[in-house]
Amino acid sequence: MTDSLLAMAVMAVLALAPVAGLLLARRRLGSANAAAWLVTYGALIIFGEHTLVGLGEQQALTGLAAHARFHWIMAGIHTAVGAMLLVVIGWTLLREGRPAGWVAVLLALLVGGSAELLAAGTVFPHGFPPRSIPLGLFLYAYLPALAGALGITFRQVFRPVGEGSGR
Repeated sequence: MTDSLLAMAVMAVLALAPVAGLLLARRRLGSANAAAWLVTYGALIIFGEHTLVGLGEQQALTGLAAHARFHWIMAGIHTAVGAMLLVVIGWTLLREGRPAGWVAVLLALLVGGSAELLAAGTVFPHGFPPRSIPLGLFLYAYLPALAGALGITFRQVFRPVGEGSGR
């Protein structure tokens, strides 16, 4: 049990190191740029875990009907498309201080994060032994990455009109 807890702690530190680094570097990078990088990191985690790992597990689906396998594959493809769109939103709308970009990232965090945590609690304990490996904890790093992006851009996006907001 102690080995599992140590492995989980190591994975958490490794997964959160880029988030912490970007948050600490936000003054040097600029909050908008740091936020765009945080969104990119979060999207890469989503893409890597849900698209690459999910599609890599196709051989385990041999008992599913062809129609269900088709939708499994397309869900993975559309996860990749969604992750790419999230990156585009981070580098354009959010970086430009547009409320629509901020709200889009907030919705990705709330809807995706809620579903992720619900599935982890009811379907598969992703990242938590004994049914999963600690490496699976890496998946959850997108939650603080997106939350951090929202936190460091809130004032820029929602400052009152006339304070340089461009609105």
